[in-house]
Amino acid sequence: MQHDAAGVLTAWVNEFNAGNVDVIAGLYSPDATLFGTISPSLTTRPADVTAYFAAVAKSRMQVKLVDAPTVTNIADAAVVLSGLYEFSGPRPGGESFVMPARYSFVVVNIDGQWRIAHQHSSPQTKPR
Repeated sequence: MQHDAAGVLTAWVNEFNAGNVDVIAGLYSPDATLFGTISPSLTTRPADVTAYFAAVAKSRMQVKLVDAPTVTNIADAAVVLSGLYEFSGPRPGGESFVMPARYSFVVVNIDGQWRIAHQHSSPQTKPR
């Protein structure tokens, strides 16, 4: 079960990097919530999830998992995937950036399909 649930994260990374906005949005449940790395607020509607990833795709940002996610079972059909990833891409002025970040995805099985019910992503803090 954990392997199948983690597959949605692999698909998310692949589609994110390809800029496939509608496919990415289709990985989320209809009532999903999203705290995106570059969003100041909680996204709660499917149209807003699509708009968020359309803006990301336009920026040509890419993402790379730093390592395999930690998988925490929370119910028979729900897991939390958490870990670290790195975003990279061009800044508006043309220079490139790399931004380490952390993530948590709550993934649920709906009618045999793993879907993202909640995602939280934020910049990784630097050690003190």
